Amino acid sequence: MKQFSKWLGSRLARNIIFWLVVFLFVMELNNNTHSYDKSVYFFLKVITTSLLLLLTVINNFVLIPRTLAKKRYWTYGVLAILLVFLFAVIYVLFFKQVQIVYPYMNVYDVSLLTSPVGSSYSLSEILFEVQSFAMGLGIWVAAFIMAWYMNAYNEKERQVTLALQKQTETELSLLRNQISPHFLFNTLNNIYGLALKKSDAAPESILKLSELMRYMLYESNEKTVFFSQEKTIIHAYINMELLRLQNADGITYNIESDRDYSLPPLLWLPVLENVFKHGTRMITDKYQVDFNFSIINNKLLISSSNTYKEGLATHEGGVGLSNLRKRLSILYPDKHSIVDDKTNGTYSITVNVQLA
Repeated sequence: MKQFSKWLGSRLARNIIFWLVVFLFVMELNNNTHSYDKSVYFFLKVITTSLLLLLTVINNFVLIPRTLAKKRYWTYGVLAILLVFLFAVIYVLFFKQVQIVYPYMNVYDVSLLTSPVGSSYSLSEILFEVQSFAMGLGIWVAAFIMAWYMNAYNEKERQVTLALQKQTETELSLLRNQISPHFLFNTLNNIYGLALKKSDAAPESILKLSELMRYMLYESNEKTVFFSQEKTIIHAYINMELLRLQNADGITYNIESDRDYSLPPLLWLPVLENVFKHGTRMITDKYQVDFNFSIINNKLLISSSNTYKEGLATHEGGVGLSNLRKRLSILYPDKHSIVDDKTNGTYSITVNVQLA
């Protein structure tokens, strides 16, 4: 069924359907004016429709591709005029012969495009009738020229859209790939610090890191993942970070949603990574760190606040947050906002995204 639907959208299918409609329309033309056998009408209708089909095929599949499509406008114009007049002559001579064999035959009963044709073979009458027929055939050809231009325009627009889509996908892929080395670099620094202290948490940190990297390599390559998957990996990341801290008091976090949404992976990572990177540098008995990742009514909220030590590098220049801004500008243009603030030794950031 899928292949049949695809075939229906093809150029071949459109042409077949169009000419079936034309043929059926011609078959329905009145053929009861006189007592000629129905087979005579059928035979003449097949001939006139075939002539029209031949004219269209030569124009659409020979002249247009070889001249008009290559911007050889004058060449096409001359050849198209000659083609139209040639078929006008054929039509006129054919109908004159029909008038002789079937004197009571009305040409309007056997052809889609017609014009009055007499039985006389005088040059002046033939020229007048050819001119009249040529006007009708010219309009017919012009309609197909317009159809070709519309199709060419739509195809060009489709190619531009595909190119932009490919460019966007490539940029998003580069941004996603940028997350992993940046995250890995920071996390390995933390594990290195634990190893220097000969901390028992170092092996477990490595296991947590392998779990996170597995998620980044496989799950995060998808365009979207479920909230439940993101929630699991957020908890894994937080637990890994907590292993290096002697005291987790003052570190709070909230991860919730009103249903299992589908969303781009790892939007939360730059914010959460910066919280632990900058909010836990100071040696203190109690940290002031808060993180929130929630989706309610299709509205995604990522927010954090933490104290930081003056003089140390802060969040604004981080690769992660810059990456997040670029991703959101591609994924949700005009549907997101990022607001950050530094006040009295506290850094806060709020990311709002309208998912749908």
